[in-house]
Formats: sequence, structure tokens, C-alpha cells
Amino acid sequence: MHFREILTPALAVLAVNMHSVLGSPAPVPDASQVEAGKQLWISTPESTAPPAGIPLDYALHPARRAQPPTGVHLSGPKDRPAMNEQDRQADLIRKSDVGSAAPVYRKQAPVIKGITSVLDSNQQSPLNGGNPLAFKSQKHPYVPNASLFDSSTIKLPLATNKWWQNLIVEKGVDPIHPYPYIVYCNTNSTKIGFPKFTVAPEHVTSDMSSEWELGDASGALTQRKVTNTDALGVEVTWSGSGSAQMRSRFYKGMPFQTFELKGVTPILRTTNAIIKVEPVQRAVLSARNTEAQVTADAADMPAMSKITLNDNSQWLVASKPEIKWKQNEGTLTQQGAYTGFVQLAHLGDQPQNNINVLQQYVGTYPIEGTVTYAQVQGSDSTGRSSNIVYVYKTNTDVDGNTKQVYNTTSVSTTIQLLSFVLPHHVDKISNNTILSTGLSGYRSAKGRLTAVAGNTISYNQPLERVSFGGMRAIGDSDKERLKQQLLKDAASSTTVTAQDPYFYGKGVARVARLYQIAQEVGDKTTAAALGTKIVNLLTPWLVSMSNNDTLVYDATWGGIVSTLGISDPSQDFGQGR
Repeated sequence: MHFREILTPALAVLAVNMHSVLGSPAPVPDASQVEAGKQLWISTPESTAPPAGIPLDYALHPARRAQPPTGVHLSGPKDRPAMNEQDRQADLIRKSDVGSAAPVYRKQAPVIKGITSVLDSNQQSPLNGGNPLAFKSQKHPYVPNASLFDSSTIKLPLATNKWWQNLIVEKGVDPIHPYPYIVYCNTNSTKIGFPKFTVAPEHVTSDMSSEWELGDASGALTQRKVTNTDALGVEVTWSGSGSAQMRSRFYKGMPFQTFELKGVTPILRTTNAIIKVEPVQRAVLSARNTEAQVTADAADMPAMSKITLNDNSQWLVASKPEIKWKQNEGTLTQQGAYTGFVQLAHLGDQPQNNINVLQQYVGTYPIEGTVTYAQVQGSDSTGRSSNIVYVYKTNTDVDGNTKQVYNTTSVSTTIQLLSFVLPHHVDKISNNTILSTGLSGYRSAKGRLTAVAGNTISYNQPLERVSFGGMRAIGDSDKERLKQQLLKDAASSTTVTAQDPYFYGKGVARVARLYQIAQEVGDKTTAAALGTKIVNLLTPWLVSMSNNDTLVYDATWGGIVSTLGISDPSQDFGQGR
């Protein structure tokens, strides 16, 4: 694990207090300070890369508060290029009528511009006599595998602690977990499994096996790379010396695993025996008036097959244009090169009911994911909240439009996206996005999954009025008792002897808490003495670099880490890994 922070989590307390000690601006707006009806705006750094023109030594400063743009704000990668729309084959995208009304989140979700990076050589530091804080750069011994990602679209330093990070480190063969599935991305194919869970009083474990492998029967695919990332997922592309290509975008919570194929001879292999392959009838509403309408609706749907394996599991395999699979024991193949998409979905513990739901959403899949923060609602007296909104752009989506494009039996089909949410998400989302019919038999290590429909998923989050100061004024008698105790603590609890950043940071944070209390009770003399003490404690770490475990900038992964931590993952609680 690689923590990108200046000392320890304990310094979160210190950081806020130091804004008062040193007079520097707070890095982000406090939710409790946002006026009713105004926006809660969250500022995030654009990049942790050193500013242009600054070599091995460069400056770091607390994030400055930038002015929020209007509308709902989007938090996502800022430097990556947009996915190449022209690169997508026209026949991979299902027809849709472009509606004039798009969801408000899509219309009000521009990319944030003008966010100040955490690293800025122009920011002065009161700790260093008005000069910037400077840290030496050091390369990390654990490096990403450059052959596993496209350096033309993905720039260093790479994001850390991403759920898909196994794809870009070491040999890239370890699995990722886009629940409810487990996926292995090999050089020339991908393997997909539906984990089985074992529950015990002490733990929940899942197996690591895969049921299916999708690849190219002609051997044209010889390499795979991560070719794009966004706030919610990752894009992986398989290619070779010719024009053959396979591409997938992995997101958590998708019931379909989707693969776009271009000039590929698809082959599906299973580690189990195939018991039965049954075509799924593409049904349409009887209310359709003409045979031409019925034919057009059915033709627009992907072709589907239900496959039963010898472990009694059932899978839905969809393709468009239709692939006429030829079975040979545990292998399904298509003759000749194919361009289109293939989707695989496990049918859970109630295959027939689940397939009726899944076929309403078959053919729609995400191609981009972003996160927005919506307007703050409510007031201090009634309770305040804001929505965190996941916005998915799909292969059939035009600015969030979800107008229906075809119909299946008894239910109108739309181009909305079908996905799952975790148990702790259910009570935070809008009920009208939860499917009344549901999907049964899907889970993750965090519990059973609930199916939702829609290209946006909005989570309502209460905003508590929590700060470092008290909620109510301190009574005079209590204030005097606190002043007396403060003098004792200030005399006995301000010495920090730890040598490592973790416990040293805790010690400094303790002194910063006493400084906050001194301000609360109005003891200006003690507050001034504690403020000087804090500056003296921070100077060896942030200015003179005279401590035994100097802080350095990780030039490989980005962020500030300790010297011992970057060289040894067992040091400083893994702070450098």
C-alpha cells in the first residue's frame, strides 16, 4: 500500500490547526461552512507530478482553495485524452434516438478546470521564511510494468491503490475483481469466473477459479495493455501485429462482462463440460402493430444463448451481430473474423427469472465512468446532505438520453444501464432506481448485491456539522477548569521523542490539539507558546530535513513518503508501499 501523505493520518488534526497557527488558507471548504442552498465544492489535485521545469528538487504546498466553477462538479482524470469515438466501430453501437432532454447530472458535469496542484513551486510556506518547502526526489524500487500500459494515454505517476492495479504491476497476471466476477487478463485472452463464497465466523473467502476464457482462435492477439482509465474503471485492449483487436472496460457491479471485437475469430473455452446450449428467443411486445415493427425490434436485439455447465451453473452469452457458435466439447467457436461485441453474464440462483431481467438490458454497457457532487440540500435545523453521483456513459448513450429503442416481453426495454450496488449503498440511493423484480444470487465479499437501473446512481450522504471547535459555547466555570488542566498538559505533554513519521505525527497532532483548546478557552499566551512549539517540531521534517527518516518525493508513484518507507515496505507501517 502506498500512502501519499505528509506524515501520518494523525496529521489531519495538525493540518487544520496549522492553518490557524500559520495563517495559511484551508485546502478545501468545510461542509459545515457552506450556506444553505449553496454548493459543496470539493477540490482535488489535478496531478501529483512535479511542475514543469522543476528537476530533482521542487516545492510542495498545502492545496489552495480554488474558486468553484458553476454547476455540478466532476471529479475525474484531468490529463487523459478522451476516448477516441472514431475508433469505435459503427456496428458496435446500437441505434438510438437522440432526445433533447438529458439528465441534469450529464448536462451539469463539465470537467473541473483550474484546480491548483498540491505541488506548486510558487506557493510560499510560513514554515520556511516565506520560501517554498522543498523535497528531494527518489525513485521507488517497486515500479509499474511499462509494457502493460499505453504510455501515450496514461502518464506517470500512476494512480495508487486502484482496485485494478494488478493489471500494471509485476507480470500483470494476478486477478482483478469487478464484482460479481473475477477476471484474469492474459496476454492473448481473458478469463472470467463467478466466485463461490465460503462464510465462517472469522472470515468470508471466495475461490479464485474461472469458468470461461475468451480469446482469438487464430492467435492474432499477442499483447494486452491498459489503454485508458477513469474515475470508476479501466479499459484493457488486446492487439497484435495485424488489425485484430479485443477491448473491454471493466467496472465494478456490472452483470455483463462485455468485450468489443474487431477482426477477431472468437473462441470461448470453459474449464467445465458444456451440458447444453439453448438459443434464447428474442421476444417483442404483442402490441407492436406491424410485422415490420416486430422484425425490426427483434433484429435490433443481440442474439442470446443460455449455456448450462456440468457444475449446474447457467450463463447468458450475447453477441451482436449474431455469432453462430459451433460447439466442440468445452469449446465454442465462430468461423472467420468477427467484428461486434460479446457479453457474458452468470444467471445466478434463479436462471429463468434472472434471464427475463437481463435480456431487457442486454447490449448496453459502460464506456466511461465519472463521479459528480451535487448541490447541498437542507439546512442546519433540518439536516444537510449532498448527493454523490456515479455517471456512466454507455455505448448507446448520447448525453444521458435513455429513450427506449426496442421492447421485450411485457417490459419496455431502454438503453439504461443495469448494474449492482453493495448492501450499504441500498439505503442511500433513490428507490426508483432499484429493480422491483430484482436479480437473485449475486454477491460480493461485502454481501448480497442489489440490481439498479440507470446511467446515473445517486447516493445521498448526510453532512454532519463536525469541526475541531465545540458545537456550543463553553461555560465560564468549565472554561476555568479547562485552563488549569491546559497549563498542566502544556507543561508535560508537548515533548515528542518518536523518530518515525507515524508516531512523531501523532505526537505533533497532540500538541496541535492543545493549541486548539487554548484558542477555545481564550488563553492567548499558552496558544502562542504552543504555536511556536509546533513550528519547532515540524521544522526538522519539513524545512531543515535534519531528522533520521527524511521525507522525499516518490518520483515513481507520486506523493511524499519517508526515506525508510520507500526503500523497505516493512518500515513505517508500509507508508512507502
